[in-house]
Amino acid sequence: MNIKWLSRFAIVVAYLPLISFIIFIGLYPLQFFLSDGTVGILNMKSDTLLKDKVWKTFFNTHIIFGGLALLVGWIQFNKYIRNNYRRLHRIVGMLYVFFTWLSVLGIGYISFFAEGGAIAFFGFVIGGLIWFYTTIQGYITIRNGLFTKHQQYLTYSYATCLGAATLRIWLPILVRYTDNFILSYQLVSWISWLPNLIVAFFIIKRQASKATEKISLIGNKHFT
Repeated sequence: MNIKWLSRFAIVVAYLPLISFIIFIGLYPLQFFLSDGTVGILNMKSDTLLKDKVWKTFFNTHIIFGGLALLVGWIQFNKYIRNNYRRLHRIVGMLYVFFTWLSVLGIGYISFFAEGGAIAFFGFVIGGLIWFYTTIQGYITIRNGLFTKHQQYLTYSYATCLGAATLRIWLPILVRYTDNFILSYQLVSWISWLPNLIVAFFIIKRQASKATEKISLIGNKHFT
């Protein structure tokens, strides 16, 4: 019993820095509302665009609901909550789908005004569409009782959602080494989410391999 408890505690400690960073990035949009002046990426925008109410509405929609999706999404991967609080798991899942839909809606509009032209536009839009598609497929598959597919799609979905966090890691690194913000922004519009999907692919592959091994072991025990 003590070993099992220590194992769980070790897992929590291992994931704590990542979860803390996710929460920090999820709350990051607050700075846009608490600051008196322009902050972050808004410093790169023209005064005309900042006064555009339509752009501002879509921008706020994207950052607010994107932050909320980031804040609630990681909860869905907690096995203890998933197995013991299924109603909570379903509610949080529905909220995540709703937050994703609204945030992607914001991406679709504000990407037209992104620094970096067509390269940045397509990077953010394609990332947003993948996020939306994998999230919707995650919802459809669980409605059809396809639990493994549901888990796989949501792994890809949250990996794309985490692009908000990895963007803030990559951008200052790229700016430092290229000394060119526009080039860095073009690059980060793609590498903020592409490597995340590659990592998600290998996580899913590893889980599938473990599941196959488990089935094989059960089968061997059954026939011996």
